[in-house]
Amino acid sequence: MGTKKRVKESTIIPKVNADNSDEYDSFAARNSTQKNSDFTVFMHLLKASIGSGILFLPYAFSRVGYVSALMCSIVIGLISCHTAILTVQCSQILCKRMQKPSMDLAEIASTSFKFGPEKIRKYAVSLNVVTNVLVCFIQYETVIIYSLYVASSTQQLLDYFIDFKLDIRIYIIIFLPIYCLLALIPNFKYLVPCSILGALLLGLGFSITLYYLFIDFPSPGRLNMYTDMLSIPIYGSIFLFAVHNMTMIMPLENSMENPQNMPRILAASMILNMFIYMSFGFFGYNKYPNACDTIIKSLPMNQITAQIVKIVVTLSIICSYGLHYYVPVNILWPMISRKITRRHYLYEIIFRIGGVMATTIIAAAIPQMTPLLGLLTAICMTTMMLLLPATIELMTKWYDKDSLPSFYYRWIKDILIIIIWLIMLVFGVSENLRDIIKAYRTTNDVNSTNSC
Repeated sequence: MGTKKRVKESTIIPKVNADNSDEYDSFAARNSTQKNSDFTVFMHLLKASIGSGILFLPYAFSRVGYVSALMCSIVIGLISCHTAILTVQCSQILCKRMQKPSMDLAEIASTSFKFGPEKIRKYAVSLNVVTNVLVCFIQYETVIIYSLYVASSTQQLLDYFIDFKLDIRIYIIIFLPIYCLLALIPNFKYLVPCSILGALLLGLGFSITLYYLFIDFPSPGRLNMYTDMLSIPIYGSIFLFAVHNMTMIMPLENSMENPQNMPRILAASMILNMFIYMSFGFFGYNKYPNACDTIIKSLPMNQITAQIVKIVVTLSIICSYGLHYYVPVNILWPMISRKITRRHYLYEIIFRIGGVMATTIIAAAIPQMTPLLGLLTAICMTTMMLLLPATIELMTKWYDKDSLPSFYYRWIKDILIIIIWLIMLVFGVSENLRDIIKAYRTTNDVNSTNSC
């Protein structure tokens, strides 16, 4: 009887904190000595989102037509912007309720469940683990796509220069030792120079690519407005891969000088990013209507500048590999190491190398880069960008005493977001799987994976 009473009392502790939350200032409680200005955070958000994902957009435009692509971009972009802002706003509410200066994404998700219906509060700890796994899965997805991009780009270059044809899986394995070395780098500060070099190389390649898009500018009148409506989930997955920034929002918000301004900064940066993505996708499609999976591979091979772009972008992807791989290791290894009593260093090496081996095996098993990107994004990134924020808001504000219109607005809005998540999940998985199976039935597709 005493045990049941203690359990019952433990479920209402968050409510007690919620009642006293107005007296706690979570922003003032943050003791960071190096806080970022609004402009610095804005530039971080802008720079982080304009990455390798943008290179897939011209191909995505070619799959659905430019009108369908632009409309889909606006819808997904605005929803993603809204859910990102929701996450920040809920985190600030929960920090006040729990009297904590800051939280990471997993803490926000698990804490929100503590303020939901009593029957689901017991799942709060499990949700913390699930959220961390989602974050790790996104980073593992990125390194899988990176290994495929490097292999397919190298394949294209060697096919042209020395007429040396090999299965793409061989190239994936050739780069495995480099990835293993990058994965063994133990400290984030040692990855920073490599990451900066990667960003500079990508910026150089991106700039030269823009030159190619606008030189001898063709008339857009010849383009298809609509093509395959069934490919819209594929486009949505690719666009979401390009626009996603959920994993870095909270670290930036926690380091801000004025965290209360984060929603406005997020809105400004994501709308600007959305405009950049739409413009790049449209102009890339206009220049190369039959674009390869990435726009870089569509550039003419017989020109030196195009060859330079292909090389520097490939090098930039290799340089960025270690940074993306560091994130899941930094999250998962502390959880695992607590259960290991000896030889921590040896087991950590095995864990790091094992992750590289696993992602490489997946890339070699399914070397169709764009369908695999769409498949993994439909499973994981849609959950992170759509389902999780909507659920966090519903749980955080479950017992809020709102007006009836606000209550209905919140529920209808979040249920619609969850329905969109479900549609993107089901149709994104089915359509991308269909593309993968179709490619496997054609030997040429398996060997070349649309290297053009």
